[in-house]
Amino acid sequence: MRKYSIVIVTYQMRETLRNTLEALNYMEGFGRDEFEVIVSDDGSMDGTQEYVQGINRNYEMKYIFTERSQLSCRNRARNLGIKEAGGEIIICMDGDVLANKNLLSEFDRCYSMDSNIVVAGARIMLERNVEYEAVHDQSIFMKHRFDGSNNESLDDRYRKYNVLSYNSNAMRHPWLMAHTNIVSIPKAYINKVGLFSEEIKGWGFDESELMYRLFKAGVKFIINHKIEVLHQPHNEMRDTPENVKVIEFTNNISLFFKKYPDALNQLPENLTDYFMNDQMLELLTPAHAILRRIELNLKQTEELLEIKQVIIKCLNEEGLELVVYDYIESTDLDIYIQLLGETRSVIKYFPMSKKLTYSTVLDGGEK
Repeated sequence: MRKYSIVIVTYQMRETLRNTLEALNYMEGFGRDEFEVIVSDDGSMDGTQEYVQGINRNYEMKYIFTERSQLSCRNRARNLGIKEAGGEIIICMDGDVLANKNLLSEFDRCYSMDSNIVVAGARIMLERNVEYEAVHDQSIFMKHRFDGSNNESLDDRYRKYNVLSYNSNAMRHPWLMAHTNIVSIPKAYINKVGLFSEEIKGWGFDESELMYRLFKAGVKFIINHKIEVLHQPHNEMRDTPENVKVIEFTNNISLFFKKYPDALNQLPENLTDYFMNDQMLELLTPAHAILRRIELNLKQTEELLEIKQVIIKCLNEEGLELVVYDYIESTDLDIYIQLLGETRSVIKYFPMSKKLTYSTVLDGGEK
């Protein structure tokens, strides 16, 4: 049985999908029999299947095509892909992102420590179309990397993490940080709680219903700051107009909170504005009375054991904020802290390579 199944949903995106699939030929540490790719085509009419034929040189690929109908939606396409998946872990990935060669090894780093987790990555947004050759020779990943001074290039989750921490336990509602552009879910838990909701159609908030059910089932959510994908711009024919996005997002979010009115501690008056205008920081920020603060700096591998001992000693101190700054980022400390679960003390973790430096950022975890 393969360990990983990468499920990619696509519609009218043959150029970006070709790049996405090409990037997956370069996964380090994983052979052809260890992962598979399932492309679930939601009715493309641009010759996608023929266009990407044979692109999978180093992995097995299944291509599922479903005719367009009133039932068509991204969640239906995801579900059809998941049903075909033979892996223990489902990695949901959009057909417009480029995965670096460390993708599977970073997911595996997490699952080697705990198999009952959802792992979320993040995106770096590209402004220009990507040439196939830049993916083929991997130069795209040298040219585009995390840049803490460039607000426009960063997924909005980076700004939240910069304030709240890269420890999912240091925020409320961590399920809101798990997006299907790049996220992994154990298939056993999908079998337990069910597939994506096909009632929720259109743009925005479509994956959140399943993430909430997983959260309620007790699955831990892990943020892996080393899992970063490059998001390719869409062609104009494929893009959903902004006014349509607002309508679809409003419908999706209304359906969700009608079904789960207690999902948030307190419902904002205008849910659509709240989520679409990136006002979520207030929702995610826990209400803790901080009485004292301790800072820990990991600058050498030899300091890891001592820092872990301090963390364990301080776990149950009410009113303590323990802030860990990781300058080396070569250990398991980032995942270790999150696997501790909820603690009485507030443990914040900040990888220093992800420090934001542009002037408009809210300063929370920066040092």
